[in-house]
Amino acid sequence: MTRATLQDLHHAIGGQVEPAAMALDRELGPVVTDSRAVHEGDVFWAIRGPNHDGADFVEEAFGCQANGAVTGRPATVPAGRWALIVDNTSQALWQWAAWRRRRFTGTVVAVTGSVGKTTTRQMIHTVLGSRLRGTASPRNYNNHVGVPLSMMALAPEDDYAVLELGASGPGEIAALAGLCRPKVGVITYIGDAHLGGFGSRAGIARAKAELLAALPEDGHAVLVDDPWIRRIASYCKAPITWVGRAGACDLVADDVASGGGWLRFRVEKQEFRVPVWGRHHLNAALAAVAVGRLHGLDLAAIAAALGQFAPLPMRCEVIEVRGATIINDTYNASPTAMRAALELLRDFDVPGRRVVICGDMAELGEESAQLHFTLGGQIVETCGADLVIACGRHARSVVEGARAAGMSPARTIPCRDTDEAMPFLGQTILPGDAVLVKGSRQMGMENVVEALRRYPQRRSA
Repeated sequence: MTRATLQDLHHAIGGQVEPAAMALDRELGPVVTDSRAVHEGDVFWAIRGPNHDGADFVEEAFGCQANGAVTGRPATVPAGRWALIVDNTSQALWQWAAWRRRRFTGTVVAVTGSVGKTTTRQMIHTVLGSRLRGTASPRNYNNHVGVPLSMMALAPEDDYAVLELGASGPGEIAALAGLCRPKVGVITYIGDAHLGGFGSRAGIARAKAELLAALPEDGHAVLVDDPWIRRIASYCKAPITWVGRAGACDLVADDVASGGGWLRFRVEKQEFRVPVWGRHHLNAALAAVAVGRLHGLDLAAIAAALGQFAPLPMRCEVIEVRGATIINDTYNASPTAMRAALELLRDFDVPGRRVVICGDMAELGEESAQLHFTLGGQIVETCGADLVIACGRHARSVVEGARAAGMSPARTIPCRDTDEAMPFLGQTILPGDAVLVKGSRQMGMENVVEALRRYPQRRSA
């Protein structure tokens, strides 16, 4: 891999090098923005955020053996290390990412959508990585800091990079696409996540269309067959591959089935078996098939790669805890994702009860109370749940919705937060139950899963 140097960095973002006599031919290590995650040889990039200024932690980063730091104010630099002082470290990060993108000759694949971005990105990486050399966004690095950080891994000799693009308001995807300049764009679904920032599903669709508008004419779009995506397809100047189950699609899945931790389907007589829970992962798998074909892989090779897919933690992760089945889907939540998770819970064949432990769905704006009330009804009607423990500001709306749909008040427990829910867990989760745990990232619902692992459970009567 071709290594960038301090001279390259200085040329790309400007600023003042300290000490002035530092040799500029020094190679750069990985870029890290969290001083607690610094390892020897890293470059600490001191981002100024709404709650803290990374410049306050430069000394700590050097104490963890950072090789250098990019910071917004002068720093005490240990012997043999360097600091680059710039006016705006966030802007400098984008400048450095743009420098790396100009030297990248592979294909950038950008993935966006209301749900399923991370799984789709990782499935595409699994397929392409089986035959080609490339990289993908780590975790869900999909915002104004995460995308340029993902681009730090771009190597000139790589064949591809799969980047995840997210947004909470208009114009963000356009800016991110302008930075990473994708040749292939993938849209997974237009749902109701981040309604508070966009105002309506139409607003969300227009924001996702910013990716289509950014694609070059010699690029390609891979789009899931969704009515809202169909409405924005005209923004795209590039050819489009439509994926889904309908005959109008270019890539069609047949014989779709899900169970036992596997998603099964066929494309053009080729059988696929993907180790994931829930048929809602079908669109992600089909997008990966389409992108794989665009890169010259045949269906047999793509099927073999997807058969080795490693599911991501906290995303429909199914674990057994002392006789109960726990669906750990705690990474995030939106109304669309909640419905898919409830359908997965419905499909579990268990001798015990179906239990939902849910947290607030964030960033839904004025529709928040109504959407949580609707969720309560779906918990009863979609999966026939026997018990719901709702956590958060909108817990009572969820409970009211469940009661309106016929659930007994004794089986609906509203809690202000996850801490208040903890005493109920050991009393309510029995061997043979299937338990869905899901909520938005800010709710920290993974703490509930960890508590379930620890609690001694009662025996069923």
